[in-house]
Formats: sequence, structure tokens, C-alpha cells
Amino acid sequence: MQPMVNLALRAARNAGQDLVRRLDRFDASQSSDQEKAKFIADCTIGLEKGIIFELKKSLPEHNFYGRETGDNITDEKQPTWQVCVIDEVSNFRVGIPSFAIIISCLQNGKTEHAIMVNPMNGDEFSASRGRGTQLNNRRIRASNVNTLEDSIIGYTLPRSSNEEAFDQRQRLQSLMVKSYDLRNIGSNALSLAYVAADRFQGALLSNVDEFALTAGSLIASEAGCLLADASGQPQLKAPANLVVSNPRLLKALVALK
Repeated sequence: MQPMVNLALRAARNAGQDLVRRLDRFDASQSSDQEKAKFIADCTIGLEKGIIFELKKSLPEHNFYGRETGDNITDEKQPTWQVCVIDEVSNFRVGIPSFAIIISCLQNGKTEHAIMVNPMNGDEFSASRGRGTQLNNRRIRASNVNTLEDSIIGYTLPRSSNEEAFDQRQRLQSLMVKSYDLRNIGSNALSLAYVAADRFQGALLSNVDEFALTAGSLIASEAGCLLADASGQPQLKAPANLVVSNPRLLKALVALK
């Protein structure tokens, strides 16, 4: 495993342990909406700063960009680290244990390393460009299933009401009768990682933000997945509505109407 991946994993693991401790101490049932919002803000901002501080100690010349804290770009020639402490906040807010800490390292606009940790169950996904994807230090590969009837497909619902969102909902309706089953775990980031790990055989995901897309696309592609937009084009830009699966299944998912 690459030294920078080990460094990022350690930082994500420490933040995850802190996050779980904070959750254990926080009584959501006895808290007002304002107290819940403050708790979430304290977690996301505080732990994001902690991850960046830990990375900076070993990589002082690198750049850093946090979802909550913004960017700290000092030298564009140096790698840039993207950090998101909680994907997905909606799950975290109500106690659903399906969210991830995301850390990515970009060089010249390309993701070179990606880390995704679910602190609630200990899943640690990691990938480096050209070196494959690992889950808890074991190499993983996407499924080779080639029919929707044998596939569990992950999905997230679009949040808008435009034509593209309508088309996405139509595809999901088609999947209800064509696939073996559907699963919505709420987190776009984890859904991408689940396809990489063959927990899902494919996924139709909506409104994938840049943090989930940057890390998730490398984790998925290094495990043998293909990613495309609804028309089958591989160029994706956040916020993205995308299809991800192994190469055998992608055509069937893109063809959904």
C-alpha cells in the first residue's frame, strides 16, 4: 500500500473513532433541532480540521480542500487533498449507520489516491491509480454478472424536478421489474464503493457531489467498473447523475427507459 494511502487511512481512522465517541455521548432524542445542527457542524468542521492538520504534519507542502473549511491552495504544482468528513449527512442526522469519511489526493486534476471509511462498521476502502482497490487490506474486484435479473442495483433518488431527474426516476421504475432487487443506502460514496466490492452489481446514482465522485470513481474504476452518464458518455462532472457497473452490465443499465 502506498505511504500516502497509509497516512490518509490513519487520519480517517482517527477521525472515525472520534466521530463514534461523539455520537455515543450525544442524545439526539433529547436534543432540539438547533442542538442537532450545532452537533453536526461541530463534528464536520472540527474533524475536517483535524484530518487536514494530521496530513499537513507529514505533507506541509501539499494543498488542502475541505467541504466545510474551503480550500488552502498554496502551490498548484503540488498535490491537493480533498476531505469530506460525513457523506451522507442525512443518514448521520437520523442515526442511520451508512455514511463515509472521504479523503482524495489529486495531482494535475487526476485522482491518484482515494480513501473511504465507514466508521460505524469498520469498512475501509482504498485505491491508488494503477494499483487496484482494497477493502480492509484485501484486493476487491467488481462483479462479472451480465444480466439485470441476477443483479442487486444500488440507487439514490434525484432531488430536483427537472427533465433529467424525471428520466432518472423512469429508469428506476424500469429497474423495479428488470433487476433482482434494488437498494438505497443513501450515500452516493458508499454506493460506488459497494459496486467495486460486488455488494451491488451496479448503481444508478443522482446528484453525486465532487467529493464522492472524485474518490468513488477511482475506487470503482480500479476495481474494474465503468462509469458513465445516462447516455453512456464517460465524461462526468459534479453534481452528476451516473451509472456504474462492470463492463458487461453497463449497456443494459444505460439502455433503461
